[in-house]
Amino acid sequence: MKKLTLLALCVFLTYSCTNTEEENGSLNAPIIAIDVVETVFLPKNSVEINATISDTGNQTQTILWKKTAGGAADFESDKKDITITNLVEGNYSFTLTVSNNNNQSSKESISFSVSDAKVLYNLDFENSNEGFTTSIFGNYTAGKELRNVTEETNHCGTVYMGKKEDFTDWLTYSYEGNNSNFVATNMGTCLGYFTSAIQKEITFTEDFSNGKLGIQFQYYKPGDFSKWGDYNLEILIFENDLNYTSEPIMTFTPTANPKGWSLYNENISLAKGTYKLVIRNTNAQTAIDNITFYKNN
Repeated sequence: MKKLTLLALCVFLTYSCTNTEEENGSLNAPIIAIDVVETVFLPKNSVEINATISDTGNQTQTILWKKTAGGAADFESDKKDITITNLVEGNYSFTLTVSNNNNQSSKESISFSVSDAKVLYNLDFENSNEGFTTSIFGNYTAGKELRNVTEETNHCGTVYMGKKEDFTDWLTYSYEGNNSNFVATNMGTCLGYFTSAIQKEITFTEDFSNGKLGIQFQYYKPGDFSKWGDYNLEILIFENDLNYTSEPIMTFTPTANPKGWSLYNENISLAKGTYKLVIRNTNAQTAIDNITFYKNN
């Protein structure tokens, strides 16, 4: 009888300890994810940085942002999401440290640049479709205006504007890491294989054949799904007169990044003239945002 009572007591104690741990939350170190930050172009001199903190259970968190490189900047160091103001030209780095009351802490850093380069195009999709229409290089009727994902029920074969909550998750991918409006494929409602493409006319009134033109964009390409066939996210520049046999004069193919949203930046050369900018997505949940053409000094 005593052995049975002792066994019951051990079982009770084990359950009590386990249950208390569950009530107090996970004892793991915090996991930090910081949204990608694009180059800041003066005269704009501020930027928002958003962070996600997880695996902290119900434990108390201590948050500390610290500037580790760069010139003047003002920000609140104890907030999860911060707005940095009064920036000056140069390269900046910031580190976020999150600690819990179990003496565990994690750090994550982010870097970005502040430039005085002249912005020629800034396509952020916040208030409009930026003049994009569907392209002949997609499996959807060409010439349709780029629409918000919530405005149409047939989501297969093209891309849409929207925020991450507007798009259906696909293979656990949900465009996390960007809280603004962007352009993406709503793959969660689609079956089969397709290519979606949108296009916009861009004009440069100055000759940039000397490599003084820069292109930058944020993109989401979280995995390599080529085992299912052709898979890609491409940003292409064509001569203005498009047809089905046209070849791009420039192609940008960002690499996959399992961490999520990334930044692409490259110096290019283009002569004075009018071109077609095409965004082509093939068979996967990818996205693009904040496409900027700028003149280097």
